[in-house]
Amino acid sequence: YWKLIEINGNPVDSSKMMKEAFIILKKENNRVNGNGGCNGFFGTYELKEGNRISFSQMGSTMMACLNMEVESQLLKNLEIVDNYSILNDTLSLNRARMAPLAKFEAVYLR
Repeated sequence: YWKLIEINGNPVDSSKMMKEAFIILKKENNRVNGNGGCNGFFGTYELKEGNRISFSQMGSTMMACLNMEVESQLLKNLEIVDNYSILNDTLSLNRARMAPLAKFEAVYLR
């Protein structure tokens, strides 16, 4: 899975959230799921030529937590990203040629 490490240019401090924020992209059925730090989310994604990506049919649980700023920014960004890049173990979700909206670090499960 991909652990959220930066949102809108700001580092993410997982210790200030209820749960670690992450995203999982499942190739077999183009499903996405993850956690924004409080609530779980889910939906679909589509990959196109030229490292283009879009997310759709997104939904999430609706728990209230003390610090939901990172989560709300992540969910908003998933609605507007249109491309991605991967460098080493870092996934960046971007819009046009702007600075990355979100950066994730690969976490390898055993």
